[in-house]
Amino acid sequence: MAAGYGDGRVTIGQNMVGRVAVTNVTAVPALSPRIRFELSWTLGHRVRSREGLPPEEYQVIDFGGELRMESDDLFVGTLVRDGPRHSLRSLSYVDTRTGSVALDLGMDRLERLEERRAGGALTMQMNLWSRIEIGPTTTDARIEGIRMQIPRDDWLTSLAALTGDQVEVLEIRYHLLYADRYRSSLAELHLARDAAERGDFNGAVLQARKAIYLMEESVKAATGEVLKAALTEKIDKRHADLYGGIVKRAKDMGNITAHRAEAREYTRVEALFAIRLATITLEVVAGLLAE
Repeated sequence: MAAGYGDGRVTIGQNMVGRVAVTNVTAVPALSPRIRFELSWTLGHRVRSREGLPPEEYQVIDFGGELRMESDDLFVGTLVRDGPRHSLRSLSYVDTRTGSVALDLGMDRLERLEERRAGGALTMQMNLWSRIEIGPTTTDARIEGIRMQIPRDDWLTSLAALTGDQVEVLEIRYHLLYADRYRSSLAELHLARDAAERGDFNGAVLQARKAIYLMEESVKAATGEVLKAALTEKIDKRHADLYGGIVKRAKDMGNITAHRAEAREYTRVEALFAIRLATITLEVVAGLLAE
């Protein structure tokens, strides 16, 4: 049986009777973020300790568990059985059965999990329990803790399906009349989001800064004026000064990193702030200057 993201032994009494592996992670359609972990069960009959006794058949009638961060054992959430409730019976030959568990995250818990992932693979400890039935008797089987490592790309695929990118990106509906003018800025914002997902938070802030700079250049090319002057022709000077100040602040985060060798590394939450600030600034300026 392939280990997938990680696997552990299944034991009844003193006998190891099989293994269970985490093979995939997918998003589940739900009102709030829910992740499904697909499990692969390979179960064999339990060999009796006394000679002459035939192997015991059994079936797993229920299972669940919990997830914890591997680094500090911090509790992540409870795992509940999910998907089809078919029987998981032991067999006298090697065969694999599927079953899955799901984790309800919620946006706040998902955001905190992303903070800890910090752009890399997601490593957690999965602890499972199972209830088994042997003839008329119901008892527990022990399942070894599973060290689970989900590759970055696999996690991001699930995350994109889970959130529709709403965790990383504010949904901005650029009007067709002016979206094309700022295409270079939109491309930089896309690169900034990619950098944040990779854990390159300083790079994300610098890309957001470049998006603002290219916006200013686009305004100058289209109007022949610097941004504040172009805004003053559309709105009153007080608000033009206000938005000009916001543009300057949006660039300042990147300026610190770009021009000061001793500058500290930005955190993920700061990188997301820079991206969102640049995105909203672009939308406001583009909307005000739309022809």
